[in-house]
Parts: sequence; structure tokens; C-alpha cells
Amino acid sequence: MRSYRRQDVARGLAWLAGFSAAALLVVPKGLSVFAVLMLAATLAALPDLWRSGRTIPRAWYAVLAAALIVIAITAISTWTAGAGWTALDNPSRVLLLPWCAWLAWTTGVRMSSLWYGALAGLLIAFAISIVQVWLGVERAGGDANPIVFANAVLTLLVVAVFCRPPGSGLLMPLLLVGVIVLANVAVILSGSRGALLGLGLVVLMLLVGGATQYRWRRLSIAGGVLATLFVTLWTVPWLSTQFRLDQLHADVSGYALGQVDKPISARLALLSVAWDAFRESPLTGIGIDAFEARVDASVYCRGAERHFCGLGHAHNDLAQWGATMGVAGIIGLLALYLLPLVVATRQIRTGRTGEAAGAPWAAGMLVAIYMVSGLTQSMFSHALSTSAYVVLVGLLLGIGMRNE
Repeated sequence: MRSYRRQDVARGLAWLAGFSAAALLVVPKGLSVFAVLMLAATLAALPDLWRSGRTIPRAWYAVLAAALIVIAITAISTWTAGAGWTALDNPSRVLLLPWCAWLAWTTGVRMSSLWYGALAGLLIAFAISIVQVWLGVERAGGDANPIVFANAVLTLLVVAVFCRPPGSGLLMPLLLVGVIVLANVAVILSGSRGALLGLGLVVLMLLVGGATQYRWRRLSIAGGVLATLFVTLWTVPWLSTQFRLDQLHADVSGYALGQVDKPISARLALLSVAWDAFRESPLTGIGIDAFEARVDASVYCRGAERHFCGLGHAHNDLAQWGATMGVAGIIGLLALYLLPLVVATRQIRTGRTGEAAGAPWAAGMLVAIYMVSGLTQSMFSHALSTSAYVVLVGLLLGIGMRNE
């Protein structure tokens, strides 16, 4: 009887942990609540797991391998570059990936925890963005910068859309429209252009993913929706100004003249700095925390004080990991993306639900969204983005392992 009670306690704590991870994602220090609940759930779950002798699924070891590869590569880079161990703050968070997967698998926590949490999180993000703009903030971002905030909103949207419970009535489509509207408003008020491609990908997969009937019709509808949204962004003056689309041509043209203080020109210059750093040391990179110094020493900052010189990462995951850790860093990044993606794909094929919904779908879409967002932002250079990835992907993969 005690064993069953302890299992129920562990499952309840794990449910609350999953809920809080999504619901409080954009709240300052919100993930600290998740950390406390996760630790409590782990302590409650361990005794019964040891007694039961259950075999951990093989898929979990792939998730563990992804985390250990990243930790090993970043630790070696830190040691060889003589950097402080504080450089491992963000990379060390990847240990939460196998931990969360194990916790979700062993407690049998329901996916509803993340779904309800994502709905609450989107409402909170929407409220934060509305209040900040009402108070005169130019670009909403909560306690983070607007780009990180928009990526967090996009993460919550993926969970809200793909963790939805089964249902064929009218309520679920209306609810999906509602959460998409909430996410779009928050992203628009953040002014983050990098999240737009991810939003389009979510809408596309929602309409087309997993469908076998009327696939071409669905694809045509999705294409029409995305084209309409694209035209709207370009033609509505307020939206074009909010996303600075009216500045694109001048921004790109300015880079040819050595102007690097605009968003796109700065990213092009950062890619140039990253490429030079990678060519200098292709195997090991210039050091895990050396990129900011390389930006300061670049030709763009010689004899000039400009905003560009205060940037500390490459605004591109592949460029950042390649420049700072070389080929080894690229391998680590690919492991962090591809190993969880392989596990999620296998779970989707095993499940064969015929619908683009469920924990494996959500995990796979999160990986895809991070890969897309990583084209314009160093996702794993920010604590919030890193934590969101490892916690949510870990929990989702662990839920999928339970169903294997």
C-alpha cells in the first residue's frame, strides 16, 4: 500500500513539475519551481524503481548519450582554452534531458501536464506582452530579451498544438485557433522576425502533418494560409514596421558599406567573424567563451565604438559551436538535435496514430523549431532557451517511452 501511495505522490509531483515548466516558462525565475518539484518527484520515485527492477528503455540511452557528448565536448573545450568553469553553466543543463526523460518514464506522468501548462503559459505570455506594450515598451520580452521571449512563446505553442488531447468536436479546433492567436500576438509584439519561420512551420504541420486523406487539399490550404500571412506582413504598415521588414533592403545594402549595427548586417558580420575563427582552428575552435573577444578584435570594431562590438555570440548555433569548439562542437550540436529526433521519429512510427499529435510529435517538432530558430539565434547561448529545450524534449520523450 505504501508503495502505491509513493508512486501516486511521485506521479502527482511529476505532473505539477511538467505543468510548472510550461506555465511559468516566461515568468522570471519560473523554472526554479519546476526544479524543486522535479527533485521532489525524483526522490519519491527512486525507492520503488530500485525495488521493481524495471529495465530502462534502450531509447533512453540515446538521450543520455546526447547529453554526455555535449558535456564531454564543452568540458574539454573549457579545459583546453583555460576558461572559467562558469562557461559550463548553459551546457551543463543538458543533463536535464535524460533526467526529465527518466522521470516521465518511471512515473508515467500524463501528457496533460504539459498541455495545460502550455495553455497557461501562452496566456501569461500574451498578458505580459500586452502590458509591456501598454506601458510603452517598444518590443515585448518579459524579463528576457525579445528574441528569447518569442522563441519561448513558439516553444509553448508547439506543446499546446501537438500535445492536445484527441477530439473531433468543434471545441478543439476553436481552442487551437485561440492558442495560435495568443502566440501570434505575443510574437508580433516582441517584433522578433526569427520566430516567423517557426510559426509557419507549426501551422504547416498542424494542417498537413500525419494526414493520409486529402493531403493535397490540406497542403493547398496550408500554402494559402501561409501566403496570406506573408502578404499581410508585407502590406500592413504597422506589421511591416513592427517586424522592421521595411528596413530589410537598407539593412542588407548597409552591410556592403561596412555598417554592422542593424539586425541583418550584424548577423552577416558575426557569421564572417565565426567563419574566420573556425578556419583558424577547425578541430577545436577558439574556446568556448572566446567569441566575444574575437568580435571585439574584428575589423568592424577597430577604432570604433558601436553596438556590434558588445555582441557575445554568433546569432547562429552552427556558427557559434563551430567557431568556439570546432568540428567537435558541430558534432555535439548535431548529437543534441539528431539523437532526440531519432528517438521521437521511432516513437511516431511505433505509435501510428494517423494524426500529428502526441508526445513524440511534440518532441520532434520542438527539435525542428530549434533547428530553424538556430539559423538566426544562438539558442543554446541563453539559459531560458537551453532549459526549455532539455526539459520539455526530455519529458516528452520520456512520456513516449512509456507508451512503447
